[in-house]
Amino acid sequence: MVKSLQGMHWDVYRAKMRLRSLLMLLLAIASLTSCKEMTQGKGMAETAIVDFHQKFNTGKFQEIYAAAHADLKSAASEEDFVKLLEAVHRKLGKQVKSTEGGWRVNSFNFKTMVLMSQNTEFEQGKGTETFSFIIAGESCLLQSYHIDSKDMLLK
Repeated sequence: MVKSLQGMHWDVYRAKMRLRSLLMLLLAIASLTSCKEMTQGKGMAETAIVDFHQKFNTGKFQEIYAAAHADLKSAASEEDFVKLLEAVHRKLGKQVKSTEGGWRVNSFNFKTMVLMSQNTEFEQGKGTETFSFIIAGESCLLQSYHIDSKDMLLK
């Protein structure tokens, strides 16, 4: 009787250890996925900003909105977002040059976010643009866009 109880306890212990090992393996795999997105996030965001500015310069504001993350779409209607970009374009002109102002990559709950600030020169002024992106697999989706420009306010 004693031997069989010890054997049952040993089986329970082994099952718990297998479950623990499986959970550790799953956590390791999940963290590697997040690490990949974190290490590639900045580069993906830089590419997305170049794409944003190309579309901005050619007036393809609806395309920018259409490709954006659902968070941006729930925060602003297409009409309002397009009006914002039209106002920036009308008052400052085309984007001419941008330099990095700062960046941050965060990963939480399997969601990677990239925040980038750009010091941007336009044809008729300058401003600081702040982009927030969500990395979803191989996609970098615009979550929010803000511009701080004294030149834009004074025109």
